[in-house]
Amino acid sequence: MTVPAGPTPTPDAQATEWAQENAWFGKDNAMTYTAFDIHRKLVEEEGYDPQSKDYYAELDRKIKLEFPHKFDSNTEQTTKPVQQVASANRAGYKSGRRTVKLTSSQVAIAKKLNVPLEEYAKQLDIVKESI
Repeated sequence: MTVPAGPTPTPDAQATEWAQENAWFGKDNAMTYTAFDIHRKLVEEEGYDPQSKDYYAELDRKIKLEFPHKFDSNTEQTTKPVQQVASANRAGYKSGRRTVKLTSSQVAIAKKLNVPLEEYAKQLDIVKESI
């Protein structure tokens, strides 16, 4: 025996407006199902009123956290930093002897550490290059 289905409730105006603003809703299954799951958690576990502006703001925030790659870079999305690596041939590095002038405080530190001044200067030069 089949139970007749009752009338489908019509969504409120805010829900319709939100769905229209989010073209992915109903088309991208992963995002749509995640939105439903976020909705359930917001309403049932966190006590949000699904007709409030706070609810929609939190829903948008959480969906963007779950799918940052689906939103353009002008949104709150954070991008991964690009790691830059120095070239193997050290382009721009002048070969030959370089002169590094140590200040009196640097000389005092080298002597206190019992490090030869030339070695201390080399290390300073390496640190300067990496900055």
